[in-house]
Amino acid sequence: MDQHLYKYLVLNQKLSIPQLGSFRISQESAYIDTEGFVHPPMPVLHFTEELIPAPDKTFFYFLSEEMGVDELAAIKQFHDYEYQLRNDLELHKKISMTGIGTLSRENGTALVFEPAHDLSVLLPLVHLDKNASALPLVAEEQTIEEETDETTRRDYWWFYAIILLILGLGALAYYYL
Repeated sequence: MDQHLYKYLVLNQKLSIPQLGSFRISQESAYIDTEGFVHPPMPVLHFTEELIPAPDKTFFYFLSEEMGVDELAAIKQFHDYEYQLRNDLELHKKISMTGIGTLSRENGTALVFEPAHDLSVLLPLVHLDKNASALPLVAEEQTIEEETDETTRRDYWWFYAIILLILGLGALAYYYL
């Protein structure tokens, strides 16, 4: 069930589990820290503990399609999974959802969420050197001209495709007519 819920979360940017809470993916903007590193924009997974109603019909339709069962069976399996999550949380004070993360209850209070993936390790940081001078304008223009020439050469592929299409249609017409 975890893999289906993770897929739904990634595709829809949100996932609600009744009587537990909701997960939401938001985009963190790029920023520059005090040491001169540029941190790229990246998705961040948030959890909000709240009592929410059952997911909508599209969620259960998605689950039934993914699991290859009818919607009633998908609803039952999801509710069984949700019940098991809540029981495990009460017994062990910690639950793990593959691909999503870990929820734990500290001192019987609010849930603490720890995401499964830290995406910051996948995205490189760029260091801004404050002492570096800008590239000369001439070099920039030359690079743009080279890119334009290369793009112009690549933009004629369709011309050859049309010629081959006409030759193919001509051969078919000659053979059948």
